This record gives sequence, C-alpha cells and structure tokens, in this order.
Amino acid sequence: MKILPVLALLLLASARLNAAPATPTPEVTQFLTDGQAAFNKGDYATAKGAFEMVYQLDPRNISAINYLQKIKVLEKGVPKGVDQEKQLAGLIVPKVQLKDATIGSVFDYLKTTANKISDGKVAVNFVLKLPDEAIKTQTITLSMNNAPFTEVVKYVAELANLNVQYQKFGVLVTPKAAAAPDATATAPTAPAPPQ
Repeated sequence: MKILPVLALLLLASARLNAAPATPTPEVTQFLTDGQAAFNKGDYATAKGAFEMVYQLDPRNISAINYLQKIKVLEKGVPKGVDQEKQLAGLIVPKVQLKDATIGSVFDYLKTTANKISDGKVAVNFVLKLPDEAIKTQTITLSMNNAPFTEVVKYVAELANLNVQYQKFGVLVTPKAAAAPDATATAPTAPAPPQ
C-alpha cells in the first residue's frame, strides 16, 4: 500500500498551494510602499518599476497585480503621439479668478478644472517638488478669461517663481533656481597702485 503516502504528499502540496499567502518579506513591503507613494504622486513610471519588482519577488501579490493593471489602463488612456502639454493646450479655461490662493489650492483647482472642462477625458497630475511651507503659505492672485490651460499654468508658475515641466504622466513643478548675481555689478574695485 504505497499509494497512501503518495496521496498524503499530494494533499499536503495542494493545501500549501491553497493556503493564505505568506507574510511579505521586508523587501516586498518596501517596494509596495515605494510603489504606492509614487502612484499617489502621479509618478507612474517609478510606481510601475516598484510593482514589477514586487511581482518578480512574489507573483501572487494581489496589490502589485492590481496596481500594475491600473497603470496599464492609465497608459492606454494616453493617446500615442499626443503628449500631455498638447492635450492641455487644447483646453480653454473660460474663467480664472484666484485671489490670495495658496499654491497647493491653485494646483488642486487646476487639476479639477482640466477634468471638468474636458468632461473627464483629460486628467492632469501635478507633481509638486516644493517645500511644504511654500505649498501651504505662498499665495498668488490671478484673473484670466478664455485662456488655454497651459497659459494659465505658465502664469501661475511665473507669479509663484516656479518651473513647470510637462512629462508623460504628469506636470513636474519645481522652484526656480535663484539667479546668480551679476559678477560685474558686485565686483569690488581695486585700489589704485601707489606711485
């Protein structure tokens, strides 16, 4: 009766395959955390790389699989050959009335406005690489009518002293670098040589 031990081994193997997933390793957990943070910031390329690493380490990880599917859908939503700046330039903002609005609220408003005026067809992600202090306290005032979305963003950036860079999945917003002082204007004059 050698069939009985073989049957027991098969049942044991089947139970292991159907068992609840094991606790993820610290490496998997870190990749998941990094991927979720990047996804929430709109940095889908970084998020995709992190979730692909999780998938390689743990092919049955439901979180990684779900996020990779979401990213795939988002990538399909971006028309080939049309970059984000061109899409946004085609949107006309009927009216902008901002008075002492914080930088954070301005970019939230712009994100909502793009979605609203495109009837949900164009989504924009702003990635703000700015100090929290600037996002929460720096304010601007702007009034415009019937302006292309990209022009509104340009004026917001100029008023707040920011750089804007359009990328595949988002708009990167960074502080402008401080201009180097003019060397000729600040150079001290040398004393006249003694005679």
